[in-house]
Amino acid sequence: MSSILGQYFLNHRLDSNEIEWQMAELAKAGYQGILAHARPGLLTPYMSEAWWEAMDQCLEMCRRTGMEFWIWDEDYFPSGLAGGRVVWENPGLVARYLDFPTARVEGEGPFEVDFSPGMLLRAFAIEPADGEARKTLHDLTRFCGTRRQTWSRSWIKHHAYSPLIDPISNPHWRSIMGDNRFALRWRPPRPGAYRIVGVVMRSLAGLYPDILNPESTRRFIELSYAPYFHRYEQEFGRRIRGAFTDEPSPGGPLFPWTPRFPEAFRADHGYELSDHLPHLALDLDDRTPAVRHHYRLTQHRLQSEAYPAQIARWCDDHGILATGHLSRTEWLSLTAGWWPNQLRCYQFMHIPAADPLGSSCGWADACSYHTGIKVVSSAAHLFGRAQASSDALAVVGDEASIRDLKFMLDYQMVLGLNHFSIHGLSTSLDGPRKDEVPPSIFYQHTEWRYMGVLLEHVRRTCEALTGGAHACGLALLYPSTSLACQLQAGADWYRCPGEVLANLPDETAIHRLVETLLSHQRDFDFIDEVTLRESIDGRGRLSTPEPYRIVLLPHLRYIDGRTADALLRFAHAGGQVLAIGFMPQAISTDLDSPVQAWADESIRFSEVLDEEALAQCPGLTVEGEGARDVFVLRRLVGRGRRTFVLNRREQPFDGLVDGEEVFLPPRGSVLLARTSRKKRPAGHAVRVRAAWLDFRSGGALDGFIDLSAGWTVTFERNHVPLHFWHVLPAEGPRLDAPIFSQPGIDLLARERDSAADGDGPIRYYLRFMLEGRIPDARLVMEDSTIAGDWRVYVNDVRVDGWKRARVFDCRNIEAPIDHLLRGGSTPALNVVTIEAAGQGRRLCEIPYLYGSFTCAYRFTHFSFPFLRGPAGPMLLDALLPWPAVGYPTFSGTATYRRGVSLAKGGVFALDLGRVEDVAEVRWDGHSLPPMAWPPYRCVLPRSTRGEHVLAIDVTNPPANRNRGARLTAGLLGPVLLLPSS
Repeated sequence: MSSILGQYFLNHRLDSNEIEWQMAELAKAGYQGILAHARPGLLTPYMSEAWWEAMDQCLEMCRRTGMEFWIWDEDYFPSGLAGGRVVWENPGLVARYLDFPTARVEGEGPFEVDFSPGMLLRAFAIEPADGEARKTLHDLTRFCGTRRQTWSRSWIKHHAYSPLIDPISNPHWRSIMGDNRFALRWRPPRPGAYRIVGVVMRSLAGLYPDILNPESTRRFIELSYAPYFHRYEQEFGRRIRGAFTDEPSPGGPLFPWTPRFPEAFRADHGYELSDHLPHLALDLDDRTPAVRHHYRLTQHRLQSEAYPAQIARWCDDHGILATGHLSRTEWLSLTAGWWPNQLRCYQFMHIPAADPLGSSCGWADACSYHTGIKVVSSAAHLFGRAQASSDALAVVGDEASIRDLKFMLDYQMVLGLNHFSIHGLSTSLDGPRKDEVPPSIFYQHTEWRYMGVLLEHVRRTCEALTGGAHACGLALLYPSTSLACQLQAGADWYRCPGEVLANLPDETAIHRLVETLLSHQRDFDFIDEVTLRESIDGRGRLSTPEPYRIVLLPHLRYIDGRTADALLRFAHAGGQVLAIGFMPQAISTDLDSPVQAWADESIRFSEVLDEEALAQCPGLTVEGEGARDVFVLRRLVGRGRRTFVLNRREQPFDGLVDGEEVFLPPRGSVLLARTSRKKRPAGHAVRVRAAWLDFRSGGALDGFIDLSAGWTVTFERNHVPLHFWHVLPAEGPRLDAPIFSQPGIDLLARERDSAADGDGPIRYYLRFMLEGRIPDARLVMEDSTIAGDWRVYVNDVRVDGWKRARVFDCRNIEAPIDHLLRGGSTPALNVVTIEAAGQGRRLCEIPYLYGSFTCAYRFTHFSFPFLRGPAGPMLLDALLPWPAVGYPTFSGTATYRRGVSLAKGGVFALDLGRVEDVAEVRWDGHSLPPMAWPPYRCVLPRSTRGEHVLAIDVTNPPANRNRGARLTAGLLGPVLLLPSS
């Protein structure tokens, strides 16, 4: 069973040699499979014969390397569009939604109201317009019709309507009227104040299909899935293991619609939705939550049957697994509108998945991520799935090191995930591709050669956390019903998300409750209302895979009446039900009595989840400073148990987990395994604790050797981004104009110069100072660095000899320039000039200067580098960060070497102290396993008395090179050699 797949971003022209080399690299790093993912920037047309030839090669490389092949079901994302083909082929399948234009009127009328564009389904007047009484709805649909109201500008037209008589046309004034839409003219039966509500069906702009319509998904499958089966039928269920669907949605609106919705609603609930549509737009009376709840129940049924169920059936029928994620699992309010009861929808997935974007995870102030991940792991537990997955590590930034990636993946594993689709492995970073979803955690990443260390850790941990049973006695009722009952039309989800959340304060409270539970080691599963009531029999016995003892109602204002009945049966049979924040009202199927009180004395209530309430929830006990920053997952496997523990804080944790000594470095983790016959060795935590030396706290050790000085350090070739350019029209001699008095543009900040508009010749100038010489100097660019026809000059001499090279990407070109540089005993000015002309000409990306030199920025503005060459090995009397020794924009590897004299032989431990970010130690030429996260400590081979050679390769992430981030990098120590037992 695989647990680590790589999203192979096919985002350039697909070259067979590159595919072969890149996939061999992926297999060597430890990826167990790939998802062949069409991505923005793909120049090989998607689904063309050239695309299929690339897929042939990907599959062949999977055969050679033993990797699995997984289908990515879409041209980029979201899924369901087939790259637009579904709607292009049949415009009738476009997504639709309901819009609710409203107006307030008062008096005797007649009143005139223009509605928003689209097909008017119904129009109502609500009386009274304000107040608490139950509202009366007047159907005004018969008073509505279409009219045009918007005049264009007036202008004089000088030509005729037939080109044949254009020359003799008479000048004449014109104005036209457009914007045809439904409008109302109505005189009320009596004067008063009214609220007018129109219900308009609109088609969504763009290419989203109607995913409430099974025909849309059927056609999507024919276009996106079936071609793989037709071409590779013999590989299905063998080398082709599954398919990933990525964030299908109704397209954005809060109330999606499909032509058969009224009929489906009537069948589900026994009344006409059309008579009650204003309740979707406005909080009118006690019927409003019931109408909204019933709407979402029908939406859920139609969507889940049309999309995930149909996808899963196709995968089942063709012998592969269905995985993927729906909308944002951590944004509960959004999912209540886009995928009502999203948790229940995951029952169709063989491997349900989350999509925790970004690196700001694990913190109390980012606790919505806890919720989103727990939704998916809970779905796996509820529906008997062995694995729960993550579309992991997207948009975490070029500054992300392996150490950072490990914490993010550990955080997801402690919340129950044990399968990962790693995002993303880019074919190329040429041009804007580098900014699409950075970073590429592939060969372009400077720590790529060590990525296998991380993948091995994740693989072993996932395997340990797969199988057996999740040890959890607490269930939280998934809040989709309560939130959906409060959603109103008209919310701008993306432009004003804060305003939306302010209207739904319950969501923030739910996330905070989740944070409280997890930080107190009260692990739990979410359970949706349908699954809960299906799992409680007539005698109140709960038959879920997890034996939940307590059901918690987290800040819910409403639940379904059938759920309330099931909870009462469970409580009367001895189960515990605890409502936090609110005692929810039960929604009935009868609009004459739509919401009801239901709880009796068997249902407990607490305003907050206080210490007393927490004490009643099952969980583990964690003791020690920082206990509230320790998350714990426990699984029961056979006769034993496996406990995964994560310390999320920036300081070590030294304490007890369920009575067992545990020491964890900052943001570190440990997997504790125990069987009934075997305990972990006594003193284990003590030995681990010794790996974390902190002399700032005044600690002292006997017999150590301080190796923090006397190092010879050799860097790979340095590089500086040539990012700050001055722009002038290409007129006259290149270097005679007052070049640098013009404003500059900073390509690191992605500034675009206004002079780049047009196609006339243009020049870009950049300066740097050089002392000495750089014998191996070269310029390195991408294919997309300069648009149009271009030439590059250094000190007014044209640069020739460009050739293709793989430097930091497969689309690089380079040329030598050492013979063109000016240097001497004092810094000399060097000017790089780029001339560009023709259509679209401009400087798009950053060129780089590579070579043996050191660099300093002597002025506060990060734009004027001073270089000194040549650079070779340097002797350090103290361990300093790389920017301090002339490598401020360097990303790569430096090698530290020194001799070590041992007065006596034995076994020694080497503690490197602080490392930014990966270290690989060689002792007398013998390589030890790389260290990519704390503690940076290893045990050296048994050594004899006398002289030895210690070498350490240190590597940092690509942000300093790619972004000029100037992050701290290097071996910072203290470095200590310690006698080891």
